[in-house]
Amino acid sequence: MVCIERKLIGARSMLALNFLTVTDAFTRDITHITDKPASLNVHVRGKVVNWEPHYMIAHDDGRRDLVMVHTVSWLMGKTEEHAVYKRDLVDAMAVAARRAGFGFRLVTDEQVYVQPRLANARMLRRHLPSFGTSDGHVAALEALSGLPKESCVADLQTCLGKPFDAFVLAIQLDWLGHLRLDRRTLFSRASSFVKI
Repeated sequence: MVCIERKLIGARSMLALNFLTVTDAFTRDITHITDKPASLNVHVRGKVVNWEPHYMIAHDDGRRDLVMVHTVSWLMGKTEEHAVYKRDLVDAMAVAARRAGFGFRLVTDEQVYVQPRLANARMLRRHLPSFGTSDGHVAALEALSGLPKESCVADLQTCLGKPFDAFVLAIQLDWLGHLRLDRRTLFSRASSFVKI
């Protein structure tokens, strides 16, 4: 289970948990995530198969996607013939999703386990800001206003002084949308950021 926007979402594997962690950390236009939405019938090679999507993700522009989270080895199958069937099944899922008014995404481990993105997403989740405004957030926002548009965590720490940890506050301000840490590198006390 992972908590996204005060709602518990089921994660039946570490891959699904990491997918949800990355999605929650870096996708800002999500309005709703549903675990195990209603199943659909898909037509594969002349047969009707009941398909249960893993997630339905709604975005603020009205787009809704049905999402499957699997490993590449699931997609490749045990034999070449099985791999061809799996690709036909995925194509049928996409067609069924479109007919039902949804987009479709197959997310694999190769897309989820991208570093340093996954490590940064975990770091963001570890330092989620609490609800309400803390003294640290107020101090960080005041210090941030005196910094140039492109700056770094070390400069924020210099402006804040010793009572606060600029690294944790920078991560929280990223989460809250006040700055954007450089996602091309592993988040650290030397990370650069851009004010938003």
